[in-house]
Amino acid sequence: MNVLLTSVGRRSYLVEYFKAGLAGRGRVVAVNSSSASPGMALADRCYQVPLISSADYVPSLLDICRKESIGLLVPLFDIDLPTIARHREAFESLGVALAVSDPWAVEAANDKWQTQSLLTKHGLGTPRTFLGIDSARVALEQGKLSFPLIVKPRCGMGSIGVFTAETAEELEFFYRYSQKHIEASYLRMLARSAPDENVLIQEKLAGTEYGVDVLNDFSGDHMATVVKRKLAMRSGETDVAITEDQALVRECAERLGRILRHRGNLDIDVMLDAVTGEPSIIEFNARFGGGYPFSHLAGVDFPAAMIAAAEGKPVKPEWLDHERGVQSCKALLPIVLSS
Repeated sequence: MNVLLTSVGRRSYLVEYFKAGLAGRGRVVAVNSSSASPGMALADRCYQVPLISSADYVPSLLDICRKESIGLLVPLFDIDLPTIARHREAFESLGVALAVSDPWAVEAANDKWQTQSLLTKHGLGTPRTFLGIDSARVALEQGKLSFPLIVKPRCGMGSIGVFTAETAEELEFFYRYSQKHIEASYLRMLARSAPDENVLIQEKLAGTEYGVDVLNDFSGDHMATVVKRKLAMRSGETDVAITEDQALVRECAERLGRILRHRGNLDIDVMLDAVTGEPSIIEFNARFGGGYPFSHLAGVDFPAAMIAAAEGKPVKPEWLDHERGVQSCKALLPIVLSS
């Protein structure tokens, strides 16, 4: 079994996790549009590929799958997911298992306006969200919305173009500023043609924030859940976290997993309201998120479980269990890219 990680970028820890999961029974192959990335440096084999927006991108991945006898493909980037999801049959015809959800589920994760619609439809808590500034202005005037407010890209990731507005003046400024961030970054690949359809305004919830990893098998059936309370953030990702057994958060996350029937990992941000104690889903990503290492360090091994599932072998129970109360942090580890 050889594993292909696409858009590997800085996720060098995932390269190491999948190498350990293979236990010498195969190779981890990494691809990226830039060769100067930690993930590429640590993989068993690596390939520089065209940009995701290129017509040559999917053919290049298919060629690598054939050449490297890939059995499992795991995308690590939001923009990668819809492209690969649309070409599922081409990969599966080569015997490649895809840790990629159905196109509608990927779209619901990537498009935060659709995220809000899906959560509302299924009765899951979520912050009040407005598309464009005009509807938010009306809600403010009617007293249905109050500051502070979150201004963020409709199709975003990390902290790109995300701001907190404390006043009407800041709301106007950050709304336009977020549009500029979208246009100047790779987020423009997912943007709508109408600029006013690309920025969301969302109420800022107060409470305790959690990150949750929900692992499903390749049929969309639940395998494991890990709940982590966020203790510190950096550049839009969790920097310090502790695993907890928070039943309300776990049940909320698993309910979303049953709705989406995603494949592989689902990364979910949940806020436990400071007043009501009820959970609200802020957003979710149909891939490994930046908070997965905290789950892995607490004892689960989602890569090993995914490899076994892709091979049609039994998944060991210890790969799906973890300790509670494990506090972890991220650390920088310089590496040599070439010599």
